Amino acid sequence: MQLFPLPRSGGRLAVGPESIREVVFGVEDGVVQNLTLIAGMVGGGLSNTVIVFAGAINAIAGVLSMSMGTYLSSKAEHDVALAASDAPPEDVGPVRDAVVMAAAYAVGAFVPIVPFAFGFLNRGGALAVAVVLALLALFFLGYGKAIVSHQRRVRSGVEMLVLASAAGLLGFLLGAVARGVFGLDI
Repeated sequence: MQLFPLPRSGGRLAVGPESIREVVFGVEDGVVQNLTLIAGMVGGGLSNTVIVFAGAINAIAGVLSMSMGTYLSSKAEHDVALAASDAPPEDVGPVRDAVVMAAAYAVGAFVPIVPFAFGFLNRGGALAVAVVLALLALFFLGYGKAIVSHQRRVRSGVEMLVLASAAGLLGFLLGAVARGVFGLDI
C-alpha cells in the first residue's frame, strides 16, 4: 500500500482541468492573503524590509498550511467515497491536489511581495504597484477559470477581481486603525 499515491500519466504528475479548484483557490488565497497582510503592514507604517520578510514568511506558512489542508481534505473525501460504495472511487490524487495547491498558493503569494523587494519604491509606491499586480492577477485568474469552465470570461475576471480585492482594502484599514491604536511607527 502506498501512503502517498501519485496519479501518473505518461510518467509525469497528471495535472489538468480537474485541478482548477486547487489552482483558483491557491492563487486567489495567496494573492489576497499576502496582499491583505502587506496592506495592513503598510497601513501600520512598517518598513519595506519588514514587509518583504513578513510576506515571505506568510507565503511559506500559507504554502505549508494550504497544501497539507488540501492533502488531508482530498484524502478524507476519497476515503468517504470509498467507504460509501463497494466500487473504489476514481483516484483524484490527494498528493497531486496538495502539490498543485502549494504551487498555486506560492505563485499568488509572490505577486504582492515583488514591488517591496526592490529598494527604489517607497511603501506607498510599492503598495500601489502590488495592488495593480494583484488586481491583474485576480482578473486573469478569473478569466482563465472561465476559459476552462466555458463561462463568460470578462464577467468571471471581474467577479474574481471585485470579490477578492475587498479583503485587501479591509487589511489596509485594519493596519491603519492598529497604527493609531497601538502607536506603531516602525
